[in-house]
Amino acid sequence: MELWVLFAIIAASAQTVRFAVQKVLAGGDLSPAAATWARFLFSAPLVAVLALSYALWTGLPAPDLTVAFWVYALTGGITQILATICTVTLFKLRAFAVGITFKKTEVMLTALAGLVILGDAVSVAGALAIVAGFGGVLMLSDPPEGGSLINRASGIGLASGVFFALSAVSYRGATLEMATG
Repeated sequence: MELWVLFAIIAASAQTVRFAVQKVLAGGDLSPAAATWARFLFSAPLVAVLALSYALWTGLPAPDLTVAFWVYALTGGITQILATICTVTLFKLRAFAVGITFKKTEVMLTALAGLVILGDAVSVAGALAIVAGFGGVLMLSDPPEGGSLINRASGIGLASGVFFALSAVSYRGATLEMATG
């Protein structure tokens, strides 16, 4: 197995555990916003230590950061926080597995956001896959007791996917800005 596959499996597992912990936190007395705040508050020192360690280990100078970099980076951070609040809110409305399914609209929406914001190309096959994926997610959102296909849970799930997609594209934009800025 190639090393990147192992890292992808570890990252996906860690993400699932992180959301499961947030679901437990939000299931108690914490609001979705408070559970999200806990995630970012406790991870900030780790990120700072890792960034400083990398800088010291490589000896590379700090990059020149443009205004565009900061716009992308701040947009990425804000939309990631909003996406996480939506996801944790969704866990309170539906089962954990359904919540993760809604969150996965990020994959489809990232292609669209990348096209609109960064000018990334989407192939015809990719566009058809996006449409099919959206259809599948909407079918999953249909409540078992009947009712409308479009409901509060599907709206919050899609909002989560939109915010996560905007976050991913914004972080990519910030990275590209560092490379060219």
